[in-house]
Parts: sequence; C-alpha cells; structure tokens
Amino acid sequence: MKILKIDPENPEDGLIALASTAISEGKILIYPTDTVYGIGCSVKSRNIKKIFEIKKRSDKNPLSVAFSSLEMVKRYVFLTSKEENFIRDNILKPYTFVVRKRESIPGIITAGKDTVGVRIPDHRVVKGMIENARIPIITTSANISGEKAPVSFDEIDEDIIAKVDLAIDSGRCKIGKPSLVIDLKSGKFLRGFR
Repeated sequence: MKILKIDPENPEDGLIALASTAISEGKILIYPTDTVYGIGCSVKSRNIKKIFEIKKRSDKNPLSVAFSSLEMVKRYVFLTSKEENFIRDNILKPYTFVVRKRESIPGIITAGKDTVGVRIPDHRVVKGMIENARIPIITTSANISGEKAPVSFDEIDEDIIAKVDLAIDSGRCKIGKPSLVIDLKSGKFLRGFR
C-alpha cells in the first residue's frame, strides 16, 4: 500500500497520473472529495466486491459512482432532458443524483437495481484522476459501514488504509459532510446532510 500526498489546490500531474494508472489497473484507492474521503475502484474492476468487504457493508446496499463531467455521466446512465438540466444547474453542489443506469454499470454496484447514484465531486484531485483514467469510479465513504465518514485523512481507520492499494492524502475535505442524495425520478431526498 502506498500513500500519496497531493495538494488539492495545485495537484501535480505526475501524482494524478499515478492515481489514474491505479484506477485503470482496477486497484482500490482511498481519495479525497469535496464532501468526505472516499474509497473505490474503477466500475470495471474485479475488486468491487472487496469494497463491500473492507467497509463491512452489505452488498444489498448500493454504491454510488463518481464521474469527472456530465458528458461522462451521460455515457453510463439514461437522463431525460429535465434530469440533465437539473444536474447541470447543480453540478458544483455536494449532491448525489439517483438516475437510471445503463448496462455499463455492473449490477453489483447497484445491488441489482436499475438506478445508480452519480456524483461529480467538486475536487481537483478526484476529478483529475477520473478524467485521466477515462473511467468512472465507485464512490462511498472510506469508513466502516455505519461509522462516521472521515473528513480528513487522519480520521480514516488504519485497517481500511492497510487493505487498499493506494491512499491519497489531500488534507481536510472542504464540506466535511456526506453528499445530499436526490432521486431525480421522484424528486425525493434519500439522504440529507447529517
């Protein structure tokens, strides 16, 4: 396991490239977002099941997916024009949008459901990693399921860090709370700020 320190305001291209390579190789990463620290891997990785194991999370609970742009989102989910406009209008907000998935999102991620939570984190490090890897990644908080989500690298459980291939330390997450989850079909909030 390797730890990279990456400046969130001025991330070095070489370090972003290392993280992107890890994503492309299907490795499991801990990474910063605008809200809390996340754990994930490529949506094409064979290690998706390990994310559930590391978090001690039931595979009946779906995971979300992080993207670098709305254009990337549209390649993996179905969006009505109303849903697309809503996401575009709220793209910089700490929201996870639940929408209908395409077949390119494996069922293990969504617990067999036809919907998936999508995020476009407002954080240069994670956006750069995803953009360079050209593939979205699983995004779920880097904690044991049910425990407090870490807002700084120092808050991440050492056992979790030991089980990943790469961990990125970018200091404190600016928002410090999990994202608000909105089901765009029903318009309901599935999870609010805690």
